[in-house]
Amino acid sequence: MKITHQYKNTKIQKEVDQSIGLVLGNDLGNYFYLTDEEETRYQGFFYADGENYKNELIVYKTIDRINILNNSELTEIKSGFFEVERKYKNKLSEKYFMPSGYNSLCLKTSRKVKAEIILDMRYPYDSRQMGRFYDLEIKKDCALVKFTKRRDWDEDGLGDKKEFTLYLAVKTDQGDYQKVGEFFSKYYKKDDLRNSYPCDRFVYKALEIDFKNAVFSVSKTAEGAIEEAESVFHNFEKLRKKEKENISKKLKPLKISDKEIKMSCLCAQNSICAMMVENNNKKGVYAGLPWFFQFWNRDEAISLLQIYKLNKSLAKETILAQLNIVSSNGQVPKQRFCDSSSNVLQSADALGWLADRTLKIFNKYKIPNDFKKEVVEKFEKAVSYLIQERTRDDFAISYKNETWMDSLERGEIKIEIQACRLKIYDFLYKLTKNDQYKILREDLRNKVRAKFYVDEILMDSLENKTIRSNVFLAAYLYPELLNKEEWEKCFDKILPKLYLEWGGISSVDKTSDGFIPNDTGENSASYHNGNSWYWVNNLTALVLYRLNPHKYSSYINAIMEASANEILYSGICGHHSEISSAEKQTSSGCGAQLWSSAMYLEVFDEILGSNL
Repeated sequence: MKITHQYKNTKIQKEVDQSIGLVLGNDLGNYFYLTDEEETRYQGFFYADGENYKNELIVYKTIDRINILNNSELTEIKSGFFEVERKYKNKLSEKYFMPSGYNSLCLKTSRKVKAEIILDMRYPYDSRQMGRFYDLEIKKDCALVKFTKRRDWDEDGLGDKKEFTLYLAVKTDQGDYQKVGEFFSKYYKKDDLRNSYPCDRFVYKALEIDFKNAVFSVSKTAEGAIEEAESVFHNFEKLRKKEKENISKKLKPLKISDKEIKMSCLCAQNSICAMMVENNNKKGVYAGLPWFFQFWNRDEAISLLQIYKLNKSLAKETILAQLNIVSSNGQVPKQRFCDSSSNVLQSADALGWLADRTLKIFNKYKIPNDFKKEVVEKFEKAVSYLIQERTRDDFAISYKNETWMDSLERGEIKIEIQACRLKIYDFLYKLTKNDQYKILREDLRNKVRAKFYVDEILMDSLENKTIRSNVFLAAYLYPELLNKEEWEKCFDKILPKLYLEWGGISSVDKTSDGFIPNDTGENSASYHNGNSWYWVNNLTALVLYRLNPHKYSSYINAIMEASANEILYSGICGHHSEISSAEKQTSSGCGAQLWSSAMYLEVFDEILGSNL
């Protein structure tokens, strides 16, 4: 199968022999994930509701698949950035796009086709089977599906109560809608392969349609769905043209002759844009698609430099949004605008990353003084809490599930959390010139050097000497922790234990008893015990480049080549995956991961001299 990427006059192609997906997203937080023969229950068209009494961004799955009948072998997948296209051996092509400001998916085929519309309307993580009611009405100008989810006594034990109702309007150029209305069992191969259960499920074949152009619109009311479908359908080409123009305004091509690097960076920018959400007051950036459709504060903070380049106002709102939800212990919840039960967990490292990114933005761009003042005041308040509640003998402490390695027990005093705290103190000292923060910074630096730097290696935590990739995070966040010679000696000792020959960094020492060479899927055993994280790989390349680009050039080149190849020709076309197996390079975990793309872009920003 051929993979094609085209942006204006720049085009690259390559033949691949693997399963490739496609993802689209729009500014309201709606997204569409299209798979081939390896299907997953996370595929389909998802609707984001940002206007509800819970003050949450609630995501619903609607369409499972638009199954074109009597089709032939898939021969080409093409990313056009604002739209995605699939071509078949029988010369048929299908193009999808999602107009900004609408809860609609648009599909255009090269000739008239018949397709089955398969629905699975639910919360994305909800695997319940009972209490699902579909009502289909064929109207004069469209088909309207009403879906009602009710609790079921046998399945929920909570009584018969309505949970929600959604409407899907389908509008085509042919006006030919044939009602089917039957449930059938469907097997999801991709879920089975990654130990994600259930891997089979009853879905609903609602209708068959004949069309060349089709619009699928979702709303909480019948009138809203019908009106939007009509409007989008009658402005189909105008909206498509507008999306093409919009993406040209957003993306910033690098001035570099290498087509693959230029294209992979454009893809990474486009991936971040696809995850930016401004739905009523729900503003932020998804952590990843198709699974992590939430605003994860840590992930946003790490990605903030690239968010700022693509959407300055959203980045500034994100800074304040995170600072406004600092808890009484100085930490932020893991997520925003989510179910309150999700905010039980907190992030011990988000504030450190936010300080690092905010300082870089303040140093690079013209930021109003009143904004700077507000940010500094909020940081000072947060630090006062951190010192009272999350500090012991000058060290920053954190607990179970609070760091990015949230599948592990690593003790309470961890190296990257010390670096985060050092960065916060550094940020406040540079912006306030208050010597108190300088003293705090130097005291902590001296203690970290005294306790963590053993036998020319920085330990992962005071309680655990296992070599992990967190050393590179510490080097990135606070390079002043060691001098250049010390960092080189440290890296020269740990790189052979962490580096993977395909161009990755293992999350743990390859010689340790806990090392797992292959990804274990939804079972998190390998997650931080062998899996290679693309955002950490890219960060490591940047750390090595800053330290000694000539000495570490072979590592840097291999890492960036592996990441570019993954973005362009593997996983979800044009997006950067979350993780890879250690043993061989794979596109595993979440297929479009925010911080993977953001850190990839940061490497080339610095190498090419734009710094942010």
